Amino acid sequence: MAVERLHILVVDDIDDVADSTAELLVLWGYDATACYSGAAGLGRVRVRRPAAVVLDLAMPRMDGVVFARALHRVPGCAAVPLIALSGYATPEYALRARRAGIGHYLLKAAAPEQLKALLARVTRARAPVARRPADRRGGCGDRSRRSVILCGPVVAPRFKRPSAVPLD
Repeated sequence: MAVERLHILVVDDIDDVADSTAELLVLWGYDATACYSGAAGLGRVRVRRPAAVVLDLAMPRMDGVVFARALHRVPGCAAVPLIALSGYATPEYALRARRAGIGHYLLKAAAPEQLKALLARVTRARAPVARRPADRRGGCGDRSRRSVILCGPVVAPRFKRPSAVPLD
């Protein structure tokens, strides 16, 4: 009997970024779908709920923050882990993402191994959606598992070095 692979949804308006990220996830053993807009991503989650979503924040028409808020209103998707994969290295963007229920923030310049480790962590920790306390609160999962990963130069005094930083 074949083991079902975890489904990861990738949402990015730049086709090449979405496609290459999805292909990388497939190489890592996930089942991945690339969508090129927030609207397309929301349509896809109604067909198949993902184990996690990797999304860009800066997209036309429906940005990643609007997508995250809309996803949380889809039945059964309130606890789907969201990972922002963004080119914006400012604490303001990370805070905006967090307020929208995006539990993790990774810069596009980050090493692929960081995305791989983060996905392994958030998908390994997934419990049945009906049992997650976040569903009752309308939140996005266990706050202790939220993180910001910055790579490259320091972008603000509160981020002392490139590392995983708790968002709470």
